[in-house]
Amino acid sequence: PVMRFIATVFAVATTLTLAACANQTTSSPKPPELVPANALDASLLTLGEVDSAMGTTGMVAHPRVDAMSDHRNLLPNLNCLGIWQVNEAGVYGKDGWVALRQELLRSPDTDAWQNLVVQSVVNYPSTDAARDFFTQSADRWSKCTDHNVNITLNDQPLPKWRSGALTKTDTELAIPFTRGDAIGVASCQRVLKVENNVIVDVQACTRDATTGTKAATVADQIAAKLPR
Repeated sequence: PVMRFIATVFAVATTLTLAACANQTTSSPKPPELVPANALDASLLTLGEVDSAMGTTGMVAHPRVDAMSDHRNLLPNLNCLGIWQVNEAGVYGKDGWVALRQELLRSPDTDAWQNLVVQSVVNYPSTDAARDFFTQSADRWSKCTDHNVNITLNDQPLPKWRSGALTKTDTELAIPFTRGDAIGVASCQRVLKVENNVIVDVQACTRDATTGTKAATVADQIAAKLPR
């Protein structure tokens, strides 16, 4: 009887242990679904959302593009190129990413704009691939802080561009910069954010002579629209 009692207790304990293990296995969180290429367009902000983020009205959107730019002939320094321009082929590379959507918006829609936004999303085949690009960008951006960039076009120097200090978290890079042109000086912010298998890449500029966080606002709102 004693042996039978011990065997019964052991059997019950084993059953409870197995049940506990089974419960732990079932409760493990699933990895998020990857964001497909056909979801990129819907994740970019609408005109109204960009107006609201920039604190303005009348932003005009240019046609969206799905290819990288290449300005290495103007700025071969890749550490600064990735801050100076959104979606650069020399920074992202030819392979690795799957698709992109980019849109330029201005208010007013002339070279004398007062507000400018470039918003973009680039998706990768995996969360690890997107994270690798983010980590690489963090290293590059850190080498172009408090930096004057001198660019020459057709043997003529372009107006000066100067970056500020880099702010970095586990998922977002942000850096302010100023850019000059024939109209004057614009205060800008560049933000690069990783969300699941997507890189959100945003530039926002204004001529109100303040260093704002408007690119971060746009980037956060784009990230919030990505499917989960």
